[in-house]
Amino acid sequence: MNATKAADRRPITFSRRASLLYAGALVFSAAGWLLDPRPAWAQTGRNQSFALDIHDGHVSADKKTIRVTEGDRGELKWTADETVALHLHGYDLRLDLKGGASGSMTFKAHTAGRFPIGIHGATGHGHGALLYLEVHPR
Repeated sequence: MNATKAADRRPITFSRRASLLYAGALVFSAAGWLLDPRPAWAQTGRNQSFALDIHDGHVSADKKTIRVTEGDRGELKWTADETVALHLHGYDLRLDLKGGASGSMTFKAHTAGRFPIGIHGATGHGHGALLYLEVHPR
């Protein structure tokens, strides 16, 4: 390396004020990210809506499993031909639905797993899983 070129180079320096401003901005950014009151799964997500029809205590075969991802917001829109009580286990949501009427359940997918949606009170249909809600991890 040429000695004159090395002597012409000056080290990059920052003023004390610039260094403190940079460090302060870094600390506030990190604190905001770390202290965000929402867990990671709650910070993102999409809205999903599902229309579900109950006839004779059953939903159509193509709707036996509803799939969402953690952080999603979901809405289950129900209609039924008879009076039923619906229960989304694991999320402890309940909907009493009169025959011929419609209603909805809304939820935030906060826990991964497979949760049955039970039907209670339909004449002759007993207690069992009408369909399942699967919440996949993000």
